[in-house]
Amino acid sequence: MKQMVNFIRPRWALMIILMSGSLFFGTAPCYPQSDSIPPPAKSKFAEFLNNFELTVYVDAYYNRLINKPAGDTANILNFASDCPFANEFRLNVASLWLYYSSKNARGKLELQYGDVPNLLTDPSVQFIKYMKRAEFGFRIYKTLWIDLGYQYNPIGYESSFPIRNQLSTVTVGGYYEVGNFLGVKLSSQISPSFFLGAYLGNPYTLAYGHNKRLFAGLFMTYTYKSLLSINYNNLMGSSDLATEEKDHMGIYNNVYVTVNPVNNLLLVGQCDFGWVTNKGVPDTTKTASGVSGFLQVTYQFTKWFAASLRGEYFNDPDALMSTLYAYDGKLRGLLTYGGTVGVEFKPIKNSYIRAEYTYLTADQGNLVFSGNLSQDRNTLTFTAGYKFGFFH
Repeated sequence: MKQMVNFIRPRWALMIILMSGSLFFGTAPCYPQSDSIPPPAKSKFAEFLNNFELTVYVDAYYNRLINKPAGDTANILNFASDCPFANEFRLNVASLWLYYSSKNARGKLELQYGDVPNLLTDPSVQFIKYMKRAEFGFRIYKTLWIDLGYQYNPIGYESSFPIRNQLSTVTVGGYYEVGNFLGVKLSSQISPSFFLGAYLGNPYTLAYGHNKRLFAGLFMTYTYKSLLSINYNNLMGSSDLATEEKDHMGIYNNVYVTVNPVNNLLLVGQCDFGWVTNKGVPDTTKTASGVSGFLQVTYQFTKWFAASLRGEYFNDPDALMSTLYAYDGKLRGLLTYGGTVGVEFKPIKNSYIRAEYTYLTADQGNLVFSGNLSQDRNTLTFTAGYKFGFFH
């Protein structure tokens, strides 16, 4: 019996040691009570946050009319996509951008407030004026993506956000280009040099209202290193206003080229042209046509100082994009041409202070400026903007 007891005691001791070891090594790791989130979860959360980019952008401006005629009480500048008010300090735009990007999904939300979203706002379309963009997308196959929602139209080099341009003022042609659409878009980076896409949607914007008309389009970009970029975008179908009783089918083409021939020099050229059925002047059974474009040169003298020069032309005889004007026995759409010269100072990264002079003139006798009292306009524009971000 004593031998049996002596035999059992070592076995119990061994079992106790093994059980103690299993409790010590086999239980879940303990973390300080002040930090209840395990490191792996923290790492995944940090990785998830890294997919987001939050940006705040603010732009303020002051316009000064040089040749304001006597009797002009209007302080709104016709055909101005941004900086639309004269002779007072204004908030051009305050915008919040939230972007998400991962391997297989992406999304973009842009909200805006200020003069830019209020421009051309009709009471019936107040619903959308603070929304600049709201879209999400998924990767279907390799570089093929599908995006849905309220999206930018690919047409045009210029943006209504001055920070995305070299000059804060936008051309008359840019003012009349088709804006956002509500619909679906397919796009793919076919090769390192070639990007191709297509879209389908409604012109659901401030200017076009709650519009159920459909249009489709193609967009493509060819790039050669950092020297050259050739972009072609179009729109096919009906882009009439919601108030139009009849569809006018047509095609709108946009071509722009950017060239960096030497360091610090940027050349940009753009041409828009199109045709629309049953909208001729004066015979409305004929096809209407119009053309616009600009040439721009920007030279970056230093990291903080640049200068730009731009010439523009807009000719819309059949009111394809603009409205009809009656003057000097004529009935035709808008004709304007002019130029802008500007300088930019960047005190810190992602900021700018700009000064620009713009001269615009319309067809002889067409008094479309300064409250319909003048056929030309001379404007000094001062803008300042800053963009800062979080997360990414």
